[in-house]
Amino acid sequence: MSDIDDTLAFYSAVVPYELVDRQRVDAKLVPKEILGKREGEIEIALVWTPTVFLRLIDIDPETKAASNRRPATGPGYTHICFQSPADAPKYGPFKDGGLDMLSRGDGPVDLGGYGVTYAYGFDPDGIMIEMEQVDRPLIEASGYMGQQRLRHEAWITHLANVTAVKPAMVEFYRGILGYGPQREIPPMRRKTFDNVVDIDDVEISASWFDVGNIQLEFWHYSQPETPLRREPRKLDEIGYNGFAFEVTDLDGTIARLRGLGMEFATDPFELAGWRIAFAHDPEGNLLAFQQRDTARPEFSIEDMRWFALTRSPEP
Repeated sequence: MSDIDDTLAFYSAVVPYELVDRQRVDAKLVPKEILGKREGEIEIALVWTPTVFLRLIDIDPETKAASNRRPATGPGYTHICFQSPADAPKYGPFKDGGLDMLSRGDGPVDLGGYGVTYAYGFDPDGIMIEMEQVDRPLIEASGYMGQQRLRHEAWITHLANVTAVKPAMVEFYRGILGYGPQREIPPMRRKTFDNVVDIDDVEISASWFDVGNIQLEFWHYSQPETPLRREPRKLDEIGYNGFAFEVTDLDGTIARLRGLGMEFATDPFELAGWRIAFAHDPEGNLLAFQQRDTARPEFSIEDMRWFALTRSPEP
């Protein structure tokens, strides 16, 4: 993002978005393979949400960068999704707060009458988010996870990667996780899809991996066709540039994945209390594997007890 203070103010007005750590570090601490900037400092903020930590990075803390809108059709990481109960939807607060809506109409789109409505919009940096409004019984039906989510106003439920060659991407993540997607849809068209992404005659397919606290969502647009990109991305660009799996044995994880043929973009390095190693997926998107080193235990997914109940409002 172009300014961490602006980002925090924008999202904190609508959703649980709590700054827990913030620091400036020498840009040279980040390997050149994933960060083009080599002089001065970058600013890093760690933000707590009910389901996942967000790492906000400002590459040039002294200057505001121009906004950067990536198309819904990809390629790459296009959005994260904020989910909220349908009887207390976040669509209105986001819109009133200045989110520039991409989806058509004056409200979220009901895709098929199954209890979930959807909308896309752009924040002040041009970064896209999805808003899902879900009927409360559907949330409750997910058991413990649903009950904990309902202790909050909203939560992040997935990260979306739009890929040109979805079968290869699915196999890549099957190797990392050791299991396949829990749900897939074949190529399909619906007028309601058009309304969500503001594109006529859109055709899409998708796969979802459940990784515990969130889902990884992989889309492919066959109309209009998602373009293929293989050039390795870096962290310098405004937008979603990577995500991290937290692991308890970084060296063992690297050895296992190298044994499966994965090539890493960096060797392990220290950053903000974590040992981190970055890799690229088959289309050049960044992903990381990180192990807590000197970072505080409560900054760990392992120790946050998923939904940080100490921060939860009373039911």
